[in-house]
Amino acid sequence: MPQRLHKWRERLAIVIGEHRSARVAVDRLKLGAIAVPPQIPRDDPACKYLRQADENLEGTYLVRLFASFEAALRSYDRTTHNDPARETKAGTMIDEIAGKRGRRIALSIRVDAHEVRELRNYWAHEQDEMPKQIPIEEARARLETYLNELPQSWG
Repeated sequence: MPQRLHKWRERLAIVIGEHRSARVAVDRLKLGAIAVPPQIPRDDPACKYLRQADENLEGTYLVRLFASFEAALRSYDRTTHNDPARETKAGTMIDEIAGKRGRRIALSIRVDAHEVRELRNYWAHEQDEMPKQIPIEEARARLETYLNELPQSWG
C-alpha cells in the first residue's frame, strides 16, 4: 500500500474522474433510449437496467471513493502500529487516528468523515434508512480534508 499522501489523493481523484465519465455515458444512453426513433432498441440489455444504473451511479462511486479513503487510513494505521495485519473498522480508525498525540483532527472534520461513512454503509450494506445525502464531490472534499491532516508520508 502506498505510504505517501499524494498517492491516496490521486486514487480519490481517479474515482471521481471515473464517476464523471460514467455519468456522461449513462446520460448519453438515456438520451439514446428516448430518441425518436430510439437509437438503442428498448429490448437491448443496455437499456434493461438503465433507470437503476442512473439512480445508483452516485452511490456506487461513493462506495468506491470511501474504499480508497479507508485503504489510506488502513495504510496509515498499520504503519503507525507496526502491524501489517492489523484489522480495524473504518469508524474506529477515523476516531483513533484523529485522536493520536500531536494529531488532533477537529471534531467537525471527523463528523464529516463519519457522515460519508454512514452513507457508504447505506449503499454497501443495503440498509433501510437513507442517511443524510451528500453529493459525491462534497464527499470527496470531506474525505480529502481528513486525509490532509495526515503527514505527507508515513512508514
